[in-house]
Amino acid sequence: MVLIIPSIPIVHGVCGAQIASLAHEIHHADRDIYSQDPIDRARLLRKENAKMLNLQFLDHDPWDDECLAIIRRMREAVDIPFGISLLDIPQAQHDCKILFDAGIYRLFLPVGTDEALFFSWCGSFTSRKIIPTVDLTFDLAAKLPVYRSRGVERIAIDISRRDTLESGTIDWNKLRAVIDLAKENSIRLTVLHGVRGYPELKQLQDMGPALDSLILCRALNENRFPCQLIWREMEATYAFESTPKSNLWTNPLEGKPHL
Repeated sequence: MVLIIPSIPIVHGVCGAQIASLAHEIHHADRDIYSQDPIDRARLLRKENAKMLNLQFLDHDPWDDECLAIIRRMREAVDIPFGISLLDIPQAQHDCKILFDAGIYRLFLPVGTDEALFFSWCGSFTSRKIIPTVDLTFDLAAKLPVYRSRGVERIAIDISRRDTLESGTIDWNKLRAVIDLAKENSIRLTVLHGVRGYPELKQLQDMGPALDSLILCRALNENRFPCQLIWREMEATYAFESTPKSNLWTNPLEGKPHL
């Protein structure tokens, strides 16, 4: 079973425009049902049983004070781990430490991060915390044995970077080869984006246990999976009867330190 990790893009301190719910746009465009506050978004996703969340700060470095304040508020609001997909390579190891100290569980480094830098940070924070991101053009046959010999337990594959196929579809043969290589080397895979709906999700789920997690943003927020429109209708109906806040998960540990 592939773990679905919802991604929350954040720009100017609020959820990115692409996070608007399709059900909201079609059926409830005249009513304020879904908050643009990333903390409320995290609470809604937690109520929908998310086991982990991923953040993307689109206009600031996540170690900036403004972003750290959002991270700390989100950590207080929900009781599940957070990852961050970094858009830029941190300038120093201290930037990574700031994020871990703020409560972030895992960092996904950008495609193209220097390998020596990655190995250095793995030595400081462990390979469970620091995850390299590659695409399907990366020479995984040569690199995965090296990664495993250095203690790497997980890598991320960005399949939204479709450099190898003009049609824009996922190269399933190449992805399957990557998954087979990961299994041979006892490395876990997280797929980033690229999945556009349930048929592609089902294909991923059938590819074996080495691929155990998938970070999704647009497809999930556009309700392209079974039952999502039903959830949105129920949330909207309940919000009309009371308040939007009543749709949000309440953290029993709010105000108490927790991981």
